[in-house]
Amino acid sequence: MTALVSDIGGTNTRLGLVEDGQLVASSLDSFANDDFDSYEAVVETYLDRLGQRRLDACCIALAAAPTPDGAQLTNRDWTIARTGLQALTGAPFIGFLNDFEALGYSLIAPERLETQPVLASAMPPPLRATRMVLGAGTGFNAAACHWPASGGAPHVAAAECGHTTLAIEGEEECALQAALAAGRGRASVERALSGNGLREIYAFVCGRAGRPCRAQTSAEIAAAAVAGSDEQAVAAAHLFLRLLGRVAGDLALTLLPHGGIYLYGGVCRALAPLIVTTDTFRDAFRAKGRMGPFMADFDAHLLLDDRIALIGCVEWLRIAAVSRACPR
Repeated sequence: MTALVSDIGGTNTRLGLVEDGQLVASSLDSFANDDFDSYEAVVETYLDRLGQRRLDACCIALAAAPTPDGAQLTNRDWTIARTGLQALTGAPFIGFLNDFEALGYSLIAPERLETQPVLASAMPPPLRATRMVLGAGTGFNAAACHWPASGGAPHVAAAECGHTTLAIEGEEECALQAALAAGRGRASVERALSGNGLREIYAFVCGRAGRPCRAQTSAEIAAAAVAGSDEQAVAAAHLFLRLLGRVAGDLALTLLPHGGIYLYGGVCRALAPLIVTTDTFRDAFRAKGRMGPFMADFDAHLLLDDRIALIGCVEWLRIAAVSRACPR
């Protein structure tokens, strides 16, 4: 079976081919979304480069809530339809996954992934325990990989966690919540925990300090925070990590991922030195009152590999093939 796997983010689209259940390393490629009017145009360019046109299956991970027939992207004006992709690729089987659903499937075998430790528990995680991935990048979301108690293949459910309401504590965060909600009616998790969110938190911190914003992009803010070269960037980064730790802790209590928690996304990676070397994320994650000791039982890791969603798509195709849902 020759299959196409694809990860459509808010900024870039990554693609790869799968041959006999394995991701072909030489086929991996990435395209800037701003250079294309549609996802189909990306696929056509990619397949033309490889001289490949006829496919047996496709698995597409995208930053949206998909339906069996396709999806409208949340952060880009692209509509992706099963019929259009079938006409383009000839693939009789096409599966659509939320991008974090695909990340969840990659956690079936986390030992194959490139990771960096963030939190360590006293006991090694059970082999078939639930694992959770959450991440801040262009947007925010999370997913969990569950193993059925009766045995069988693991399952990942799609979610839209970024659109839940942001949990806040204290006067500073109340003021931030009001700033994020201004003109919007509410402040969601994604309003704070994303690239745009880091920029808005930085502007909020600068405004309260009566200082101009020296950094303009989320990448510049994160770099200045890690370098310690901008006092407001450092403060914004720690406020961001406090909120990230709290949300991660809330999701851990909701999903009980005793198999491990995995952080993903460009903002998480940009702030990785602060996540690892300071107590801000850890303390916020574990600040759950009488459940504090329980929170110390969770491992956390940072995911470093951009191929992870593609690996998840490969796992999903393998499970679908075993269940005879798509061709072998």
